[in-house]
Amino acid sequence: MTIPELAPRRRYGGVAATWAFGLAAAIAIGVFVPFAARFGWLGVAGGACVVFAFVAQLVDGRARGFVFRVGVAAVGALGILGAVSFALALAAITVV
Repeated sequence: MTIPELAPRRRYGGVAATWAFGLAAAIAIGVFVPFAARFGWLGVAGGACVVFAFVAQLVDGRARGFVFRVGVAAVGALGILGAVSFALALAAITVV
């Protein structure tokens, strides 16, 4: 017999945290890294987002839907990194 949770935790807090981490990393790279090395660092940030997604979902402690939440968090963060890198590339083209 299982005991129901009195106050269930949010399921997608780790997903939002991963997306925020990806956005913050992309903005920091765009501000602080020179253009020549920017896209290499965006790849490093993508790997860090995937690791962050796993850690955020492990901290949550729920087994049900773990793979789905990690996938949504990682793909969303990589999509955010891709969108920001596209915007940075367009900005570099217009500046030059």
